[in-house]
This record gives sequence, structure tokens and C-alpha cells, in this order.
Amino acid sequence: MKRLSTLTLVVSLFAATAALALDGAWTASIDEKHPDRVYLNLTQGKFNNMGSTFALSGLSGLTSAQIHAATMTPVHFAMRREAGTVDFEGTFRNGKGAGQFTFAADRTYIDKIKSLGLAFDLEKRHRRKERTNEDDLFALALHDVSTAFIKSMMAEGYRVSLEKYLAMRIFNITPEYIREMRSLGFKDIDDDELVASKIHKVTPQFVREMRAAGWDLSLDEYQGAAIHGATPKFAEEMRRLGYGNLSHDDLVSFRIHRVTAEFIEELRKLGYAKVSADDLVAMRIHRVTPEFIRELATAGYENVPPQKLVEMRIHKIDAQYLKKMR
Repeated sequence: MKRLSTLTLVVSLFAATAALALDGAWTASIDEKHPDRVYLNLTQGKFNNMGSTFALSGLSGLTSAQIHAATMTPVHFAMRREAGTVDFEGTFRNGKGAGQFTFAADRTYIDKIKSLGLAFDLEKRHRRKERTNEDDLFALALHDVSTAFIKSMMAEGYRVSLEKYLAMRIFNITPEYIREMRSLGFKDIDDDELVASKIHKVTPQFVREMRAAGWDLSLDEYQGAAIHGATPKFAEEMRRLGYGNLSHDDLVSFRIHRVTAEFIEELRKLGYAKVSADDLVAMRIHRVTPEFIRELATAGYENVPPQKLVEMRIHKIDAQYLKKMR
């Protein structure tokens, strides 16, 4: 499976902060599933914006009572981070808020980064000429890339660029997560694999569930399974339909080509009760649909073997063609 590029991810996620002025507008709403968290969307200029969820405890001066006030309530709160402070002013009512923000960078953070042996350089971001150190400090502050976090990653053996530490922070890569993955046998996971595993929700719990179902795979294979939904639940669904000996690759192929329980059951209603796994995939690839089979039946061609149906599709032989040839 092709490994995701951390640097590319950072560029795409943070093009939003590439504005000349370090101030802008904000909107917010309470996270209904997690009432102790607030979703903030920050906008700079006409096109630059980013959104993320933050713990209410990290927003100094903002209370739950203010957020849920029944009437329009003025607020003034701050997000204080090692790289600088974001200052917010505005109003809240019934769990939703809006206003303006400013960012005051702490340039001593740059020296702290350099003292760790790192270049203060978000490489991909600086390819855009308009970027400044303040822009980068803003992104690093928003995602709390503290020197303590960097040191904790270094202690786990990850000595990477500042940009990669930012990606780790974005996707919540923690020492605890690393140690838990190592305990499952993934001893030498590089930083890109860590980020990819988090993006695709290959959690320790997911790995345990897969192994309990008999799938002892590589990390890349677990990512493929998670991406395509080739899960124990799907495997059990196929087993109930008579496909209990499918390999992991077979299940992934089923998911990629949309070989679903509904598709198999529709074929059975049309008399195709024991179609092989390979033929099911081929039928999906070449658009041998239940509708196509029914149309052939109206033209007098019933019970055509699956492989012949695929060949007919490949050679563009359909019901209309057959009727013309009579």
C-alpha cells in the first residue's frame, strides 16, 4: 500500500493559515457528543480558513455558562500556547458563537526549537513566498506543538523535522499510542506510518479485533482493510452467504468492487446460487448487473454462465444486439 506523505498532508491541511494578517474572524459551536469540547473555525481573508475541535479547558476565560447562555453574551477568551497566544472576542448564544481573533506570536519559541537541534522551517509552507515565521508560529500554536511534546517524541526515538512534529500533533500521535502499537508487535513504525495509521483509524482496538477474527496482518494490510471496510463484520456477513474461506485479499477485493450481500442475494434470486468469488468480482468489474441479466432473459437468453456473461459484456453483446441478430 502506498505510504501517505506527511509533508503533503501538512500542506493541504494548512494552506488555510497562509494569510498575511494574523487576525481574522471566528465562529464556534459546542461539540454535542463531547460537551467539554468546542469546534472553532478561523477565517483569514476571503479564502483562508481552518477548523478544529479544542478542549474547553484550553480556552482561558470561556465558560460553559457563557456558551449556553440563552441571550447574546459577550465573551473574551484566549488560547495560550508556547508559540504564542490567540485572543478571541465576540459573543455566544445557545451553544454557538462568533467574533474576531488576533494572534500574538512568542518568538522566543523559535530559539527553543533551535536549542532542540531542529531548524525552524516548515519546508512545504515556505515554498509560498508570502509566508512568514509568524504564520508558522500561528499554526504551531493552534496545534500546541510544544517543546515538551517534541521532547516526548524524541524520547520515543522520533527525531524528525518540525513539520513532521506538526503532522504528528495534528493527528494526535502520542507516546502512549506509540507504545501501545509497539506492544502489538509494530516495533519499527516510522513517522509517516504512524500518521497514516491514525488517519485510517487503525487503532490498537481495531488491530485486536482483526486478530481475534484470525487476521494477523502487516500494518499496511490493516490500513487497506480499514480504508475499504474489509472488517470482521463484513467477513462474517460473507460467511453467512457461503463465502467463509475468503482470504484478506479477497475481502478487500470484494469491498473495492462493491461485491455486497445485496448483490449476491439479487444474483441468487435470478438463479445464480453458487458464483465463485473470482466470478463475482469479474461481474462487478464488467458491469454484469442483475438488470443486465434480466434484459438478456427477455431476449431469450436465460441461465447464461457467469463467465459467459462477463464475455458478453466485454464484447458489448447486450439484449438489443441479440434481438437485432435474430
